[in-house]
Amino acid sequence: MVVSRRGRGALLILFAAVALVAAGCGGDNNQSSGSTQQASGPTLKDLVTSGTLTVGTELPAPPFWIGNDYDSITGGYEVDLAKEIGKRLNLANVKFVEMPFAGLVAGQKCKCDIDFSQVTITDERAKVVEFTAPYFEANQGILAKKGTSVASMADAKKLRWGAQTNTTGAAYITDNIKPSSEPKIYNTTVDAFTALNAGQLDAVLLDTPIVLGAVKAGQIKDGAVVGQFKTGEEYGAVLNKGSPNLDAINQVIDSLKSAGFMDQLFKKYFGADPTSVPFIS
Repeated sequence: MVVSRRGRGALLILFAAVALVAAGCGGDNNQSSGSTQQASGPTLKDLVTSGTLTVGTELPAPPFWIGNDYDSITGGYEVDLAKEIGKRLNLANVKFVEMPFAGLVAGQKCKCDIDFSQVTITDERAKVVEFTAPYFEANQGILAKKGTSVASMADAKKLRWGAQTNTTGAAYITDNIKPSSEPKIYNTTVDAFTALNAGQLDAVLLDTPIVLGAVKAGQIKDGAVVGQFKTGEEYGAVLNKGSPNLDAINQVIDSLKSAGFMDQLFKKYFGADPTSVPFIS
């Protein structure tokens, strides 16, 4: 979901450096990450696998998840967060499994204990899943080719838009931008990025940190995040409806936020503030 007015080359260099750091710090997929504090916290119930926190997501999603294989993830914002939560809840292992985003937000049961997929908390989604306390703030970023100008909503209306199905970006295009041509909706972010690379779209609308990550990872040839719409969205991790573990996990997330752990992750994996991307009025 991005390049701001910073140079693409600088972003790619930054991402490469981040990936090297993450690879050096990341352990086996089944091992929790290191922590400066001793593990402590309540015991989770009805785990998929005893002694293991099973975490769902949909790859690729840099820099939240670095790697394309669920068995060889090297790091990422949500990876480190999930591992730290497991450690604080006295779980020796963390395992990553695939869970398609579209199915997740539609209420399909995940064969996991918790899912981190950059999911914006909405009232509609909360009817079919349990959301944890928020752990990340985001707006909607415009991913396009370098040189694309989007200075106003009038400019945005002229573009050929794409988005991932069941995302707040797709809803924003329909409800707010109302472009002159019908937007194209894709099952995955990869499909949307492929269409943009092929010249079938002018822009993709996704959460600003996601598109920034896509640019850093080099997923878009000559890509840039040329602007964003302020929506004030917040990400929450997702649990299956009725999970008995929501309160326990929320306690850990709140304590990590208070301790500045999320701020440390932000600096590690994003470097620059997404708010440096210009806002469209």
